[in-house]
Amino acid sequence: MKKIKITLISILTIYLLLPVSAQQFPNDMQYQSIAPPPTPALPNYGESVIDNSVSNPIKITRVTEAINYIDGNGDPQIWYPTHEYAKTQVWNADQTKYKIASWKVYDANTYQEIHQLSSMYPSYWSNINPDLIWSFRENGDIKKYTVSTNTTQIVANIPGYEVIKLGPGEGNIDKTDNYVALVGKKTNGDLDVIIFNLQTLQIDHTETFVGAWGNGEFSFPDYIDWVSISQSGNYVIINWNNALNQTNNYYLDQGGFNHYGIEVYNRSDMSFQNRIVPYGNHGDLGYAIDGDEVYVQFYGEYGGGTIYMHKLNGTGSTVLNTHSDIGVTGHISCRNINRPGWAYVTISETAQSAQIIAIKLDNSGIVEHFGHHFSSAMSYAQAAMAVASPNGNKICFKSDFGTDPVANSNVAYSFFAEVDAPSLIQGMNSNNIIIYPNPANDYIKIKSQNIIKKVIIYNTIGQEIKTLQVLNSNITSINTTTLNNGLYYLKITTEKGNTIKTIIIQ
Repeated sequence: MKKIKITLISILTIYLLLPVSAQQFPNDMQYQSIAPPPTPALPNYGESVIDNSVSNPIKITRVTEAINYIDGNGDPQIWYPTHEYAKTQVWNADQTKYKIASWKVYDANTYQEIHQLSSMYPSYWSNINPDLIWSFRENGDIKKYTVSTNTTQIVANIPGYEVIKLGPGEGNIDKTDNYVALVGKKTNGDLDVIIFNLQTLQIDHTETFVGAWGNGEFSFPDYIDWVSISQSGNYVIINWNNALNQTNNYYLDQGGFNHYGIEVYNRSDMSFQNRIVPYGNHGDLGYAIDGDEVYVQFYGEYGGGTIYMHKLNGTGSTVLNTHSDIGVTGHISCRNINRPGWAYVTISETAQSAQIIAIKLDNSGIVEHFGHHFSSAMSYAQAAMAVASPNGNKICFKSDFGTDPVANSNVAYSFFAEVDAPSLIQGMNSNNIIIYPNPANDYIKIKSQNIIKKVIIYNTIGQEIKTLQVLNSNITSINTTTLNNGLYYLKITTEKGNTIKTIIIQ
């Protein structure tokens, strides 16, 4: 008989090796208004606390610290570096590294600094290359930074503009690093939408909106809130900087066309496609469960909803949630490009539960509770602005953990939130499920106190070997004659959740 030592380390190892679909997310349920528990003490840098108030315990780890420095007048100051925004990805493509603002890159497992960035603001992780950061500079320079070699290269320059911006501030690269939509300010107040090809490093198309930048602030247009490419790269979306029924604020182009709300254009030639909603609130671009690209935003056009998704192809809008907890003071993130069909929502106000949730992009109303952010939220700097990781299993948010609840405070730190691994291990060692014989030869039987729905067998490198669907029974048998000798892991799904068990085939 083979003797294999099964330890907590081995179980933790297989949890980390399991494919994303097998890793644990919070339980799916209808939204619940869960008031924040007493605020835990602010954890030290790299340390964690647990939020046990939601359906799955959530581990919250602090990943930034305050920086003391002396200003130009010789006075001591404190800077609180944090991640940038709910729509700017914090993690690289394989989630092994993260960056704080456009300042430093860190190891995502140890939280230790890897490199400091220089002249890279604003910076954006590549969606496909975990070693690459893009930067789109106001002077038209397009830069690439390689983390492993700590080298920066100017790969292109777009001339002829007073300033060039990505967004401004709320734009993104498409999910395969093919295209980005930039905006350029001309001296006469015109605004160009510039479709830049990141593979050829050339401009594919330029569309001029006469007078749309206006004569206001140098870095931000008067009439456009933001411009972005969609995740597929097929659409360009413009959020015009005006509100519903305020016709005096509509931007009227030289062809006599009123621009307002959220407008969708074809990326290849900037031909107008449709207006998906007459006014824009905070939101992000992602994919619905059915595969259509959508814009997810607070409030909408009908139905009394608090969160909507609007299909970019113009085929309709869906109310995602109607709960009064959710309002426009929060933020929405769809940066979970490897987990399409979900949006991540920050509920900023303590009086409205101060939670972070993931919401399913269909008409089910299903959400996942990722805990509370514990921020005083007394300033924009303290706004939690949760952003999802590429796989959607982690969230980065800002908070002061209640340490400075005064107006206009700059005190804030960035934190990572995820389902607590010890709660998973507790499930793995559940005594409610019995497997026998173990070690096994030709078969195993599984007996549970709860109804078994499915069993998946994984090998020790996380590969799915066998799946068994179970119909309304608390006992099942699995033929194991085709399995090689060795250690395997069983993910057993019952009506009460998931359990992971180990078996030995001899």
